Amino acid sequence: MVDDDEVHAQAMAETGFWGRRGAGCLVYARSTGRFLVALRSDYVQEPGTWGTWGGAVPEGVDAAASTLRELAEETGCAEVEAMVPAYVFRDEATGFAYENFVAVVEDEFEPVLNWENDGWRWVEQGEWPEPLHFGLDDFLANVPDLRAAVAGVAARRA
Repeated sequence: MVDDDEVHAQAMAETGFWGRRGAGCLVYARSTGRFLVALRSDYVQEPGTWGTWGGAVPEGVDAAASTLRELAEETGCAEVEAMVPAYVFRDEATGFAYENFVAVVEDEFEPVLNWENDGWRWVEQGEWPEPLHFGLDDFLANVPDLRAAVAGVAARRA
């Protein structure tokens, strides 16, 4: 059996991305309307930037399920009401894709961080901290109204 890290490292050497595909999320707290963002540590690509919670998606694994696992590992959060698909970044030259979700929770919580992140912040939409990871910057440019995306799902669920 091949280790996922070996597969991801091979992809990094070939494409510049950790893995052949990835997925991540911003967390949205219904009670406050704010979003949780991650400050990336010195041990990951693009350190010192604000981004999503997530990572490489192993072969054969659903992107939403992988994101939920990453969110639990990186924040301790295991209570997610909904995973709202929001945007897929694609690098046509390498075939890499990164699926972005909004993970909906009822209330804000205090994350318990692992080595991948040095900090976190609950923020209002549009008040994003700087500097943004290029992936989060692209996500926000393509989905400027995240609350509308979440509200649409909530309306369909009701």
